[in-house]
Amino acid sequence: MKWLKNTLNFFFPESCKICQKPLNNNEVLVCSKCLGTLPFIKIHCLKCGNPLDETLKDHLKNNISYCSYCEKQRLYFDKAVVCFFYKPPVSDWINEVKFGKNFSLAYKLGILLRIALKEKIPKVDLIIPLPLSLKRLRERGFNQSFLIAWGFLGKKPSEKILKRIVHTKPQAELSQKERWKNVKNAFLANKAVKGKSILVIDDVMTTGATLNEAAKALKNKGANKVYVVALARSSLT
Repeated sequence: MKWLKNTLNFFFPESCKICQKPLNNNEVLVCSKCLGTLPFIKIHCLKCGNPLDETLKDHLKNNISYCSYCEKQRLYFDKAVVCFFYKPPVSDWINEVKFGKNFSLAYKLGILLRIALKEKIPKVDLIIPLPLSLKRLRERGFNQSFLIAWGFLGKKPSEKILKRIVHTKPQAELSQKERWKNVKNAFLANKAVKGKSILVIDDVMTTGATLNEAAKALKNKGANKVYVVALARSSLT
């Protein structure tokens, strides 16, 4: 309840994750001053979300609608939006979630993601997390993308819309080319997505291969539009 949260914050104020100063009620994870120091992606491809040289911002009124990377791949999602570069402190926080099992941090990252991207997120019918395979979920015990999506939505997201039906090798262990092969046909979507616009949330996007396969599964079941959102983008190289 909001009153309880406000009361707890009054007596036990949360601290900024960077400077440790107490946060105001309208601040999430970091204070307003430190928010500006985070590694935001300022200019990117509107199709695949690939970060572009920031010097281009002086020559373009808007982000470009496609880039050279898009031309090399068949992309099933209609738009990718990524908030941060995979750099400290964001990369440290993601690792704290994955390896330190800091569920509260994951939830707050979802809230921060929603606030940071509020002007860039299209209106959709459904917002879902990128699922893990059952084997990976049992090994890890949780899905960080599910927790981030929970914070983003402000309520528990559905786990029935999209399933990961193939247990694949970790993408981080593979080359760029191998990543696309590794996740091929790894997902199955529910027929309830027919005619709907879907937003899929993940923690980190690199090549976009995994999110693309998820989008393909959703499109194969009749989804009208599929958008993907990631908290951070790591290097394609």
